[in-house]
Amino acid sequence: MDPTLDDAQRAYQESLRQFFQSKWPESSVRASMEARTEEETRVWRQLAQQLGVAGLTLPEEVGGSGSTQIEAMLVLEEMGRALYGGPYLATVVLAANALMLSGDGAAGKEYLPAIVAGELTATLAFAGNGRDRSNAPTPTARRTAGGWVVAGTAHRVIDGASADRILVEADTDEGRSLFVLESEDGLVRRQVETMDQTRRLARLEMTDVPARLLCAAGEAAGVLDRVRALACLALAAEAVGGAARCVQETVAYAKVRHQFGRPIGSFQAVKHRCAEMQVRLETATAAVRHGARVAVDGSEDLALLASVVKVHAAESYFRTAADTIQLFGGIGFTWEHFAHLHFKRAKATELMFGSPRDHRRAIANTVLAVRG
Repeated sequence: MDPTLDDAQRAYQESLRQFFQSKWPESSVRASMEARTEEETRVWRQLAQQLGVAGLTLPEEVGGSGSTQIEAMLVLEEMGRALYGGPYLATVVLAANALMLSGDGAAGKEYLPAIVAGELTATLAFAGNGRDRSNAPTPTARRTAGGWVVAGTAHRVIDGASADRILVEADTDEGRSLFVLESEDGLVRRQVETMDQTRRLARLEMTDVPARLLCAAGEAAGVLDRVRALACLALAAEAVGGAARCVQETVAYAKVRHQFGRPIGSFQAVKHRCAEMQVRLETATAAVRHGARVAVDGSEDLALLASVVKVHAAESYFRTAADTIQLFGGIGFTWEHFAHLHFKRAKATELMFGSPRDHRRAIANTVLAVRG
């Protein structure tokens, strides 16, 4: 029993786990890796309408339940455990949070109720995939006689090939701004091949696409920084769920796999490896839960904390997934086994919204700035 959660939160997490066990088994994961399926759409609408995940942290006036990031992290943990690659991360964590934080009431009323009902999917195209500003120029936006238009290329956009609405981070003469694309004219969506096939990424090529400005031009930096921090916490929560599944399956296997006439779990080397996996899981879980509470009460620098939590949870997940393959032996490398799916998800999680190196650099710069 997790002492950091109350009875209602534990019950909600258990209901989510049961839902994914029955509605999103490994066969569904593998089917969705090939192409978007009707089952995926049906499961998303059930999650939104029956379990209320899409509107969990949104206010009641748009149909949400007004819960906190703590409950949202529980949703993400169970999605990570089940390797769920549906619209939640792009639609809710990125787009819905950006719409709410932008303060654009008209846009919120137009899009958020449909998101809560599971009827509208959306995504947010960060410049350079969030923190990585390496070689990807930021899209630009300019005013025309007919309104704003956006041009440029956005890389590695989650659900970018399928989302009903696309929000874009773009540079204007006034500074960094946030837009909703209002047309497919001039927009080319290209799904890209990824190592983690459970999550779809796309490249968006925009040539003067008509767009709607959210909040004032040049004033989106704070909104985008907050969404980026929430996205890092979300990936960390998914990593905790994925690592938990790896630990659970590995320990169970160590009890039944016999070698030299005894369970491999009775060998000290295997015991130590399993214990290390559990320690990493516990520390990552504690970090994610603390990050969720800071997102609620604002008691610490969320951007700094999100970087710390994301690095720790993602690296812990990757090491745990690698240990899972090692302890399962040769079967862990095969296509039919679940372990390689978590291994690929873990590596992709490490790199998404900034690599560990990117985040460590950001942490160091923040610490140095504080020390003067």
